[in-house]
Order: sequence, then C-alpha cells, then structure tokens
Amino acid sequence: MIALYQPLSAMTRCFWQAAALGMGLAILYDLLHAAASARPAKRRRNALPDLLFCLAVLGAYFVFTVTVASGQVRGFVLIGALGGFAGTHAVLGRPVRAAANGLWAVLRFLVGGAVRLMRTLARPVCLFWRFGQKNLEKIAKRASISGKKKL
Repeated sequence: MIALYQPLSAMTRCFWQAAALGMGLAILYDLLHAAASARPAKRRRNALPDLLFCLAVLGAYFVFTVTVASGQVRGFVLIGALGGFAGTHAVLGRPVRAAANGLWAVLRFLVGGAVRLMRTLARPVCLFWRFGQKNLEKIAKRASISGKKKL
C-alpha cells in the first residue's frame, strides 16, 4: 500500500533528487551534442544524439519515479527535474561542450597519430610481402606439374 500522505521533508528530498537528476541529464545532453558536433557535418547531425537523449530521459525518469518517488508521478518531481536541467544547461552548457570538444580533439589527434604510425610500420611489411609473393609465383611455375608439357 502506498502512503498517500508523506511528510514534507520526504517530498523536499524527492524534489532535490529530481533536480539532481535534471542536472545529470543536462550534462549528458551537452556531452552528446558535443560528440555530434565533433563528427563531419551531415544533414541530420543531431538526430542520433537527440534520440539517445530521449531514451536516456525516459529510462532515468521511469527508474526515478519507481524507486525514489514511490511509483507516483508528481508535479514537483517534473518541476525539479526541469529546473535542474534548465539551470545546469544555462550555467554549465558552454563549458561542458568546450571541454568535450577539447577531449574529442585530443582523441582525434591520438587516433590519427596511431593510424599514421601503423601505416608507416606496415609499409615495409607490405613491400616485403609483394617481393616474396612474386618470387613464390616464379618458384611455383617452375615446380608445377601442370605447367610442363605432357608426354
């Protein structure tokens, strides 16, 4: 049985927890959109991050409502989550995106360097393989039975 009347302290704690949920979702939103802006420009560049964000919001709100809010959808939970989201996005939106873009730039530099290094190291191996393959083809032609004239 669900208690219909909860003390004010429990509802206040639930409100602040919803605000913290909104803050976390705002940071997730900014991180997803920073990842989308790091990719080359495409026609629908923001569709995938928005879809992932919507799924994350639905899942997080469902789990929050079931666990913290005792399975009751309450207005102050929505207001707390929206307030936390709006405040965090307004205050920390640009710094989080700038930090995420910097991280993406470092990752792109590291991955690009690793790819260039692998290409440099693989070039002699490929040349050696081609040289060996040509010689093996010559040896195979000399030693094959089907290449000789039949008696």
